[in-house]
Amino acid sequence: AKSVAITPGNMNTPLGISRFVSKLTGEEDILIFELGEYYPKDIEKLCRLVKPQMGIITGINEAHLSKFKTLDRTIGTIFELADALPEDMVYKNGDSPLVRTRTSPDDPLIYTEDGVNGWVVSDIATGLEGTTFTAKRGHITVHAKSGLLGRHQVGPLVACIDIADRLGLTPHQIEQGMATTGPFEHRLQPRPLAGAWVVDDTYNGNSDGIRAGLNWLAEVPAKRRVYVTPGLVEQGSKSQMIHEAIGRHIAESADVVVLMKNSVTPYIAAGLKEAGFKGELKIVADPVQFYSNLEQFVAAGDVVLLQNDWTDNFH
Repeated sequence: AKSVAITPGNMNTPLGISRFVSKLTGEEDILIFELGEYYPKDIEKLCRLVKPQMGIITGINEAHLSKFKTLDRTIGTIFELADALPEDMVYKNGDSPLVRTRTSPDDPLIYTEDGVNGWVVSDIATGLEGTTFTAKRGHITVHAKSGLLGRHQVGPLVACIDIADRLGLTPHQIEQGMATTGPFEHRLQPRPLAGAWVVDDTYNGNSDGIRAGLNWLAEVPAKRRVYVTPGLVEQGSKSQMIHEAIGRHIAESADVVVLMKNSVTPYIAAGLKEAGFKGELKIVADPVQFYSNLEQFVAAGDVVLLQNDWTDNFH
């Protein structure tokens, strides 16, 4: 077993990380740092601060595009982590198209739901109770069971299996650790409500997360699949294109759609219309009232996915 400490919440800035480090005991075996990027060179500066020995690039999308201005600058900033480390120490999310633009196809540390670094994944199952799969490499087998929701979790989880194996943990220890994993607060976090299930994904603020949640919603058994969102902020010049694409995806995944009225609502509605959405569409002018009375809107057997809670007054 290893003693592990990880930056809590969103403490991913120099100040937040410094506060985290000040509380360490020195007895930890492994430190895990989340590095946040808002402007070019942010990751480079954080790497100089924490001096990482291993890195994971979890994805790249249009989040904070209004600050970065171009996706090339976003990609370059994220890959400052790879620039700071040996090539065989950087795991990269192969399910992210923008990550793949900077990654060799034969890189063994590209992780996907199919596996990573020789691990082969099979028997994936996901639902309201979590996600299970089997990972095999040679004669070693790990039967993974996690409380995290969605097939998109399999890639990161199998990357964790490989990292744990490299750190010397046994398959049994890896399985035990995997079983303790569950949803973070407001990130695909399920709770029962009036005979329905509400899945709180309101801290999800990027297009990749939106797609992952919608893919999960499309798979889960439900009387009605209800989708609630205000859309995304900080999408820059790509906002219309992104939200129309979100609308098209929602049409494939939900029976009932609730949109919080703001500047991007017409774009999502246009995407729904373009995709031929035949379900119920509700546009809400008062989000607080809607969320406060959610139990009056749902019915037994519904699965309700709440994604993002930022509104147009975000600064």
